[in-house]
Amino acid sequence: MCTTVRSIDDLGAEFEKYVTQLFEQRYNQTAGLPYDRNLMGSLSETLVGLSSEFLNSYEEPRSFYLNSIYRIAEARKLPLSNEIYDQRMTLISTKKFQIHKKAVNWGSWRQFNAQSINSKDRQLIFDEFVKKIPDLAPLILKRFNISRQVYSLYGSSPLEAFLEREFLSYEKLYDLILALGDGARKPFLQVANHYAMEILDKETFEYFDDFYLARARIYSPLNTYFKKKDPILAAKSFLSNWGFENDLAQIEVDNENRENKSPSAFCFGVQIPNDVRVVYKHVSPFSDFTSVFHEFGHAIHATSGNSEDPYWKRYIIPMSVAETFSTFIEMLLQYPVFLQQELGLSEEVTQEVIDRRHFINLFFLVFYSANSLMKLEFWKREYTLEQASTRFQELTKRFFWEMPGDYWLLHHIMPDYDLYTPAYLLASIRVKEWINEMIDEYGDQFWKEKQAGAVFRDLAAMRGEFDLTVWDMDPKLYLEEQSAFSFL
Repeated sequence: MCTTVRSIDDLGAEFEKYVTQLFEQRYNQTAGLPYDRNLMGSLSETLVGLSSEFLNSYEEPRSFYLNSIYRIAEARKLPLSNEIYDQRMTLISTKKFQIHKKAVNWGSWRQFNAQSINSKDRQLIFDEFVKKIPDLAPLILKRFNISRQVYSLYGSSPLEAFLEREFLSYEKLYDLILALGDGARKPFLQVANHYAMEILDKETFEYFDDFYLARARIYSPLNTYFKKKDPILAAKSFLSNWGFENDLAQIEVDNENRENKSPSAFCFGVQIPNDVRVVYKHVSPFSDFTSVFHEFGHAIHATSGNSEDPYWKRYIIPMSVAETFSTFIEMLLQYPVFLQQELGLSEEVTQEVIDRRHFINLFFLVFYSANSLMKLEFWKREYTLEQASTRFQELTKRFFWEMPGDYWLLHHIMPDYDLYTPAYLLASIRVKEWINEMIDEYGDQFWKEKQAGAVFRDLAAMRGEFDLTVWDMDPKLYLEEQSAFSFL
């Protein structure tokens, strides 16, 4: 019996039909809204069938091939993912402290840290959460093992798929991240001691003073200048002037403070380019600016997609490309001319913003270098969770200060994604190079030049065909910029 092989375009249309329905449910789940788990399961199984059909019939486009493996792995992990989501919100909680009259849990932990002035309280919660995470660890390991098994059926692995899509070898990526972490360590520790008394009311950082606490606290002196500014209006204002006024109408924003809503801001391209959603929780005035600008970068990237392009080009993009456009928009918040002209800040306040942004970017470099190297080794060396935690603890000690090894299992990305954190580092290096090119080509007010906006749109519209090979990816430029402080 002869079976007709459907065209790639026909398969892509079917993929989009079911992926958008699944994304709607995933969005609701992450946003703390009602969602249908049975429907999620049904949609995932349909995508398994479509993915198998593609894998049995085609080897190109390669991105579609690898994404089909990913879709099968995600479907097989879905019951576990839902169970982990539920248990994390209930298990990782404490009755000792409240926020908004409810017990602090994994979803509200960052908000509590941002508001609490008592470091002992924060230490108690940190220790309690780290102590509880081993109860959840077996489920996380089981989920990773499913990915390993599914990819192996097709002669690949999550690590190999990531490297192939990023056009990098393991050695080159490892060395690049190592250079970032080692290069950022000395200036970071120096500046961390400078800021510790101000933001922590003590002389030095300790193991429980994590990146997200620092990010919430470091901007406190700036809040008086931003508390009357609306980050959504600010983002929309310059993006509209830059030529994206029609795109903004396609972006829905949710800033409600729901209990089970993710603690991290996020953007969902439910149907690209027509249905794009930005979600965040209020933390503090300037921190909200960084979250909103970052997520609007994701949103504009999504709305720039061409509706006539095939499914695989619009939806399947390398991870570092997914973070490039968001990082670009967020990085404007440390560009002095933008801060003064668009947000009306004085030179003195502008310098204060830049110093504090550089500090948090150095913290990002040392923290995400530890995260990324551990995860690369996790897949390369097939670590157990105990080995992974031991190695994470070693890497934190190398790059900044020693943290409990199991902390990575409390992160919002590390246990939830097979491999994603290196994408942020790669995007940051690329964006520094890109902004320099923008300044050289369009001047120091490039964000006002419609032609520069058109270039941004053209690159965003490339989506899955974005050319990763044209960038030098030299970490020195980014490291040098983030290591510059007015008080050193």
